[in-house]
Amino acid sequence: MASYCPHCGAPSPAEARFCMRCGRERVAVASDASDVSDASEAPDASAPEVSAAPEVPEVSAVSPVAPPAVPPVAPPVGPPPPAYAPGPARPSPVGAFLGRTFRGDWAGAAQAALWPVGLLLVSAVALGIPKYGQDSEEFVGFGDRLRIALALLLQALGGGFEVKAASGSGYGYGSGTGFGGGYDQGAAGDVTGGGSFSLVPLTVTVLWIAALCVGVRLLRGRLAVRAPGSPTAGLEAAVRVALLVTGAVLLLGLFAQPTIAGVEISASPALSALGALLLSLAVACGVLHRVGPDQWWAAHPGARTLLRATGTALRALTVVLALCSVVAFITVARLDDLDQAWSADGVSPLLVALLVLPNLAVLALGLSWGVPVGARAQGSSPYGGGYEHHAFGLSELADVTNAWAVVGALALGVVCALILGVVAARRSTSRGEQLLAAGVFLGLFLILAGLGGLGTEMSGSTSSDFGSSGLSAGGTLDAGLSFPEALLFGLLWISAATFVAPYLVRVAGGRTGMSAPPTVPPGPPVSPVSPVSPVSPVSPVPPVPPVSPVPQTPVGRPMPPVPPVPSTPAHTPTAYDLHAFPLGPQPPAAAPKPAAAPWSGL
Repeated sequence: MASYCPHCGAPSPAEARFCMRCGRERVAVASDASDVSDASEAPDASAPEVSAAPEVPEVSAVSPVAPPAVPPVAPPVGPPPPAYAPGPARPSPVGAFLGRTFRGDWAGAAQAALWPVGLLLVSAVALGIPKYGQDSEEFVGFGDRLRIALALLLQALGGGFEVKAASGSGYGYGSGTGFGGGYDQGAAGDVTGGGSFSLVPLTVTVLWIAALCVGVRLLRGRLAVRAPGSPTAGLEAAVRVALLVTGAVLLLGLFAQPTIAGVEISASPALSALGALLLSLAVACGVLHRVGPDQWWAAHPGARTLLRATGTALRALTVVLALCSVVAFITVARLDDLDQAWSADGVSPLLVALLVLPNLAVLALGLSWGVPVGARAQGSSPYGGGYEHHAFGLSELADVTNAWAVVGALALGVVCALILGVVAARRSTSRGEQLLAAGVFLGLFLILAGLGGLGTEMSGSTSSDFGSSGLSAGGTLDAGLSFPEALLFGLLWISAATFVAPYLVRVAGGRTGMSAPPTVPPGPPVSPVSPVSPVSPVSPVPPVPPVSPVPQTPVGRPMPPVPPVPSTPAHTPTAYDLHAFPLGPQPPAAAPKPAAAPWSGL
């Protein structure tokens, strides 16, 4: 009898131990089913026969299986600690440079800065000693004269000289004024006014730069003795020197502001300090740039080229200004009425000319190149105004003197231009560096042309006590080289000299920096020739040596090994190659057989 699997309910034979469908063991279930079947097979006598109901297989309840327990999850662990403790953040290159600068040798920088500052003080004392025509009763004492002289000297560094009348000076238009009686408005008035005087004494500028160079050179020797430091050790020392010089000039500018009889004098200390900073930084960097290793300059060839071209232009400019200064001083010394000017003011005109001698040299250089010296005056008043302009060029020079003066001026211009061209050609290593040096020279000439002039400005006004405005007037005066014409003529002369000078140097037998020394290529060694051995003439076309199949080697000299040459098999023509012809040596053709006689077969 079939029974059912308690697990899957599939019918299986009673004697089967395992389910034929799910494969599970069904022994116990089968035994129970057999007992039930035996009991059902026993007939009950009292009960009628009833058809047996189909057996329903018992399905054992499957207990739910609990899910596996999840182990507790540990809290997330952060990143592993580094193998070493991180150090502090490194500063930027600029921050590192400034740190080394402020931790450097300030004592040596102070010794270098003492030279230019001491020059200003000594010059101010020397200019403040004379009384400049004052009587026994000095109106302006030594202290005021010292401060005025210091204010004038600071113009050499870019400062100004401004004069301003204090308010309420007491000048009026009544009978009690200093202008005399006869015009009385019945009310006193105040006069206010001011003016500025602009004249850069380039002699003081040159001496100041020379004193700074002396101090910085001493500092360079001091730095060279020490152990080599950072690649920018020279630039760090230059910054220290520039900062000290700037601070000292600022203090001198604040001191040089006296007030004399209600008139205030200002030296523009901020502008003086700015000019001193730029000049001292440029000079110190130019002198100290070679201190320390050369890795930085090797990594920046453009900066090295610019510095070398600037040095070339400065050398040429120094020679040119020295020559023009001699010519200008001789010209001023030959002027008339110098003795009268000496007796009237008590100051020698030659001393004033020495203070502004580079200014006169720049004017002479511009005039020799054809740039006119212009003077412009402009004024305004209640009664009208006016404007005047005068120029002094080569034509005016011929009218004042003679034609030979014009020839001499042009000759001076040619010599100055050739000096620039020759110096640039001999010191420049490339054509680009030569042109760069010429451009720097032109820029320096234009700067000196702008600074070498003279400028004054004055203004004044009056006001009455009733609040009504009085009279006002003002005027300006400028003298110097014309900037547009200086640019034009300077460009023409410098370009021509830069182009012609290298050829002149080669014609004169000199050598420029751009031409390399001649080198002779190494040739084969020449064997000595005996005097008795005949010398065969050299033919223009060398004879072709005969080619022998087997070269003969001289006796006693081993034959050099010949490398094996791989043989390439010749291409064998196939039946499909049309018009093929075998390459290589051909076998000799067979000799033809003689024809048989016709009667030989008989």
